[in-house]
Amino acid sequence: MFKHDKLNVFLFLVLVGLQVLGLIALWTRFQWSYLPIMLVVYFWAGISTTLYLHRYLTHRGFEMPGWLKFFFATGSAVALSGDPVTWVGDHRYHHLKSDTDEDIHSPVHGFPYAHMMWLVRKPPGFRDRSMRYAADVRKIWYCRLWERPYFYVLPHLGVAALLYFTLGGVGLLWCLYVPMLVVYNFTWAVNSICHMPSLGYRSFETTDHSKNNFWIGLGAFGEGYHNNHHAKPRCAAHGLRWWEFDLTRYVIWTLEKCGLAWNVVWPKPDAEIAVDPVTADQAGALLLFGAHIKDPRLDAKRDDAEHGQ
Repeated sequence: MFKHDKLNVFLFLVLVGLQVLGLIALWTRFQWSYLPIMLVVYFWAGISTTLYLHRYLTHRGFEMPGWLKFFFATGSAVALSGDPVTWVGDHRYHHLKSDTDEDIHSPVHGFPYAHMMWLVRKPPGFRDRSMRYAADVRKIWYCRLWERPYFYVLPHLGVAALLYFTLGGVGLLWCLYVPMLVVYNFTWAVNSICHMPSLGYRSFETTDHSKNNFWIGLGAFGEGYHNNHHAKPRCAAHGLRWWEFDLTRYVIWTLEKCGLAWNVVWPKPDAEIAVDPVTADQAGALLLFGAHIKDPRLDAKRDDAEHGQ
């Protein structure tokens, strides 16, 4: 439905160019002094996307103080992850139309479109639709300000200038654009890989094609447990099993213990039963080989439904 819409050439070149800058770094000399800065930028950019844009701003899975919201919002702007109004509006619409012809980023339109091309082939009027679904976000002054691209890029340009004048051009490439390259593709993989029927496993029967994928969950700070998320959208935790490592969940938990997060929507106790449906051997197979593991309770529920007919 969407993949034949007109290409936004400028945005396409910007997205490709940002990733090319990250790839160019691989042909330059790496210095170990870059590594701590790279990890900080990767964490700040990644957690700002997962914790702030997604679990807080889109789904309101918890609450936190205003200064902390601004800190994470700035991190998302430094990485050029997408202005908050557009990001939230697009994602809420995705949940409404998930894996239908109207889904803005689903593999039903093809993998390239679901991964990145949906960002540069939005149909006319879709921006207005996003703004309607994110009307609450537009009430936040900096989110409204960052709808204007020339204001939105300022945090990115400020950090880029700081890195350039302290570490030089090579340091800038390694410390900013390599982390951005990684964050971009793990984030986009949630839309593409985690909605492909043949990749991952399902713990819940949902109306979409969402799957859980450990490796995407690891790189995307817990966002890869996407079937869990589609089953419980407001839940602040996406990893629901002991082996589903969800870094964002632990950050929110830490903030809560420090009094910096409250009204957190945690999984209900009955969602974390004492007898784990996945054995240690099964979990190990998933981590090593990407084996398809499904919660056996799904079969039990299906059998109960059939016997009840």
